[in-house]
Amino acid sequence: MLVHLEDILPEGIEVEFSLDPDDPAVRELDIRGPVRGSFKIRKMGQQVLVRGDVKGEVRLTCGRCLDDFTAEVKEEVNIELRPVLDLERGAHERELGSDDLDVEFFRGDALDLGHLAAEQISLALPMKPLCKVTCGGICPECGKDRASGTCGCEPDTDPRWSALKDLKNQIKLKK
Repeated sequence: MLVHLEDILPEGIEVEFSLDPDDPAVRELDIRGPVRGSFKIRKMGQQVLVRGDVKGEVRLTCGRCLDDFTAEVKEEVNIELRPVLDLERGAHERELGSDDLDVEFFRGDALDLGHLAAEQISLALPMKPLCKVTCGGICPECGKDRASGTCGCEPDTDPRWSALKDLKNQIKLKK
């Protein structure tokens, strides 16, 4: 979905969009259903400010039990876009500040909002997705899913704690 810079009015424009899962912008993500959002776009000189939100459902794999699940991802967007010419003009080395982390660059006379929405969904994905906060994962010994109950495996203890275990046993014997 392209927005041409000449179409952006001085007071800005509001754009609502919906991207299908087979849209090239979101094809890399395992999207379930459309990605929806709305952006308020304003030009300030050569810079373009994009604010709004984007949301969609993504299929993920749990980091503990390895089951697939669907999670709704919502992300607020607050990005400053600058033309690539600004990057080339300031090609000398400089230190990035915290304000520079929300800056992106664009080429040409149009903005690809589909790419921007897909990037924001991708950035909102958890690093270690969990199907449930209480997910017990799988047993490292037998591979049984702990959600279906406990297995008969003895918990693996760190040998560095064996001295405390011995102390606990001695205290039990004295009672």
